[in-house]
Formats: sequence, structure tokens, C-alpha cells
Amino acid sequence: MSIKRHIPATIAVFLILQSASLQAAELACNQPLFGTDLEGSASHGSKDALIEAVNKGTSLRIGWGLDFDGDGASELVHWADAEFLTVWEGEVYTQVGPVHAQTPIKGQSRVEIKSDNSEWRGSIGTNGILEGRFDGQKTELTALRVETLWCSEEKSGQAWVLLYRNGADGEDLEGSKQALFSAIRAGLPIQIGWGLLRDSQGASRSVEHLVAPVFVTITNGSEVTAQLPEHIGQESYWDADAAFFDNPSVMWRGLMATTGTFDAVWVDRATGITVRRSPQRAALSWYAPASAPLSTASLAVPGGVRLDEERSIKAEQN
Repeated sequence: MSIKRHIPATIAVFLILQSASLQAAELACNQPLFGTDLEGSASHGSKDALIEAVNKGTSLRIGWGLDFDGDGASELVHWADAEFLTVWEGEVYTQVGPVHAQTPIKGQSRVEIKSDNSEWRGSIGTNGILEGRFDGQKTELTALRVETLWCSEEKSGQAWVLLYRNGADGEDLEGSKQALFSAIRAGLPIQIGWGLLRDSQGASRSVEHLVAPVFVTITNGSEVTAQLPEHIGQESYWDADAAFFDNPSVMWRGLMATTGTFDAVWVDRATGITVRRSPQRAALSWYAPASAPLSTASLAVPGGVRLDEERSIKAEQN
């Protein structure tokens, strides 16, 4: 069985992406594991890592690219879930399909489903070979060299999700406050981002902050407050070359809320004296590593917290 370098348009299937290379579509992966180029050579990641993921039962997606004109770049890219996987002699294979046969119309950005109800199915390997056929046809399997990218569907390393953004006066700017509540109730870690842009001496200057709060509260099911971790202040937040620690005994902390309030305080831990307070207002962005179902149950229940009178008496005695 000979291996062809190109593919006729009549067996093009799945999703078309406008990409000069499958590797350029890498952002379609949550976690790229392994890839091959159009010559079948390894171009990305580790085959051993892919085999390990298969053996662990990791959900995978497979992307493959087809070079119509022989210029060394894929003009047509397909993606599919890898639902049936085989490990054999150090290679991984997955079956894809069946899908209705379709034809891409060159120059029209259009794909036509064939009218004869024929279906296509195939098998792709880490050797960079795609074998495919149409149902009901007794012809030899077509073997093609394709570019491949094997992706884990696990969510590790993905960008965090913006759940909610409030304005400096507490107005809703983006997202859903309910989504933020659900993430907190589901136990997801939260991060808060804020920043400032201003003109100074004829130049535009900006500063952006991102922090993981140490204590988060949902108040009355309507707002969120969050305490920021205590840390040493900086002599400058605007000039990276002047970003030295300030007085090491003076610690800064903040208290932020979806109402836009921002209470900043500096305390000298050597004396216990509050050196400075700076009530502010800030537009805040609230992030989590994933969205939680909006039906997440409230943590506030009747009698959820009450005074332990017996232990209170013992505490007073001590």
C-alpha cells in the first residue's frame, strides 16, 4: 500500500481551520503532548508522555493537517475526540469518524456535505499516517502523510477564567457576580486583579496587580469581600528600577470588595502602630481556574455557626 503526500478534496472531513500549520493551532489544545510534521518526524512533545496519558485514561483530542499544494504547510486542519485508542509497538493509533463525507470548495470558504449519504472513517497514528475509506466502497484504504497534534483535555495549565468585573463604584462591568459566588462556594481558588493608568510628566504610566486573597467572604449573598496577604511595601510601584523594599518592619495589607471599596493599611509590626491608612476605590477583576455551576449551594445555613458555651467557660477559666 503506497503512502500519498496529498489528499483529494473528496475525502476531506471534520472542521476546517484557517491555519498555515497545525502547530500554529496549538492553542486549540489544553495540553499538547505530541506532534508530527508532514514528513512523519516528531515535531512536538514526547511520544512517551502521550503513551503514559493513554494508559492513564486521559481524555485526548487529535488534530491533523493536510497539505494540498505540497508547499510544506497544512491548508486543511481537522480536530476530533480520540475515542478509541490503541498502543502498539511504541506507537499510538486512534480511530476517527464515522462522519458524513464532505468537500471543501476552494476559494469560497465553504464546505459541502455530499448528497449520497456516504460516510468516512479513518485511523491516525503517531507515525504520521492517516488511513481512511468510505463506507460501502470496496476500494483499497487510502494512506496519507499528515501533520498531527495529540492533545490532553485535562485542564492543567489553562488560563484562569474571568468570572466577574466590578467598577470603582461597584457597578457591574463584565461577567456574573453569581458565577463568582458559585466558584467561592465550590472551594475554587480566587485571584483579584486591578490596576491604574495615568499621565505623569507627559508620559503614560501604568501599574497592574494580581493577588490571591487569604480570606474571602460572601456577605448577604450579594457582595464579596477579600483580605489580601500582608507583605512589605515597595518604595516604588511605577518604576521597576526603583522597586526596592520599603521599611522592612512596615507591612501592607488590603481589604477589597465587589462594591469597589479598597481599604489599604500600613502597620509597623515592631511597634504595632498603624503608620498609614488609604481608603480607595478600585475596579476589580475576579478570576478562578474554572467556572462552577451556578446552582452551587450557599454555605450559609441556619445555626451554621453558634457559640460553644461549654468551651467558652473553659477558655475564660484558662
